[in-house]
Amino acid sequence: MRREQTILQVSDLADQLRRLVEASYPEVWIEGELSSLSTPASGHLYFTLKDEKAQLRCAMFKGRAGISKYRPQAGDLVRVRAKLSVYSARGDLQCIVQHIEEAGEGLLQRRFEELKAKLAKEGLFANDTKLAIPSFPKHIGVITSPSGAAVRDILSTLARRCPGIPVTIYPAVVQGDSGAASILKALRQAISHAQADVLILSRGGGSLEDLWCFNHEDVARAIYSCPIPLISGVGHEVDVTISDLVADLRAPTPTAAAELLSPDQDLLNEQLQTLALRLQRGFERKAQQSAQSTDYLARRLVHPKRGLALQQKQVTQISQRLRRSIKQRQVQYAAEKHALAQRLQQSNPRRLLSQRFLELNQARALLLKEQKNLLSFKQQLLSNQGGILHSVSPLATLGRGYAIARDENQKISRDADQHQVGDQVSVQLAKGKLVCDVIETHSGD
Repeated sequence: MRREQTILQVSDLADQLRRLVEASYPEVWIEGELSSLSTPASGHLYFTLKDEKAQLRCAMFKGRAGISKYRPQAGDLVRVRAKLSVYSARGDLQCIVQHIEEAGEGLLQRRFEELKAKLAKEGLFANDTKLAIPSFPKHIGVITSPSGAAVRDILSTLARRCPGIPVTIYPAVVQGDSGAASILKALRQAISHAQADVLILSRGGGSLEDLWCFNHEDVARAIYSCPIPLISGVGHEVDVTISDLVADLRAPTPTAAAELLSPDQDLLNEQLQTLALRLQRGFERKAQQSAQSTDYLARRLVHPKRGLALQQKQVTQISQRLRRSIKQRQVQYAAEKHALAQRLQQSNPRRLLSQRFLELNQARALLLKEQKNLLSFKQQLLSNQGGILHSVSPLATLGRGYAIARDENQKISRDADQHQVGDQVSVQLAKGKLVCDVIETHSGD
């Protein structure tokens, strides 16, 4: 019998594939080159991850893209954390990206900058915490790979410049995942031996990834805490690591580190010859000065009797000067005493009080005199003002024969037409008053 075949709809198969992929790969990390980046107005990100053999469509939705610090660019090498799924409408396999970050050199550079900022904020790069490098080290410890080019450069430089300095190599792996732990072990060994009075941490050049063990936080903190002065000579001059920044001194290359620690023996020989010549000249100059001093002292040397007589003469002169000085002081003190006595007599309270009473009586007499003069002046002024006032007074006018007539309401009469026959008027004279009846009036001027 013919077996009945199961026929699936396209959408059913797409859904089954989606469920299978999502169940098999709930979350994965994927690394690849970013291309075909699309940033529509919706805020979502759409791009493709690819390598030499394959590519994969990716989508990062707005919520996740908005909180990501990294802003991807086409061509970046990135690492994403994503969920795999199948887009049923097109049957495409796609990644739903939850997180994206730089990979390779970009990631390492960002980690380098973050650690650099963190340690700088804690003060691990501060100059005032760095130890002084000895000018003439007695023993040098070198932490590096025993088979690398760096150790050969360091040893050849030390042998050429100052071969008398003993050197101890503390082997360390200076590349790869085990590099940091190996450097820490070698550093602890150098500290525990307590032989070297200065250390060199070194390796040759390389990429950022090759030098990454020198950017490890534990290595940086171990260098900062190291009680022995340490020079970092890592990579080439353009390479800068965290170890360079934390070290007590940074050398641009391993050879430069050895040169900084080893004084040039030829230069030292020249300096020694110069110092020997200066020392010889100094001895000669000192001997000449001593001979001159001896001659001078010999000329000053006199017989004790003569010296005693000279001292006796000096004592006599000093005694005379002392007596003159005492006499002058006595005269000066007597004059000062007399002057003080006169000042005291002038300041006698009884004398001052008598003088103040005299001044008070004089002031009282002057005050009474001024008071009388002022009173007389005011009286005369009052009399003059009264005469002036009287000259303009209505009473003075009445005294010259004039009179003031008033009606019954005591209103002054200025016109005859104000009155009628039979009205009663009062007439004010200079002395006294008349009450009259009007018997006749005449109008006009």
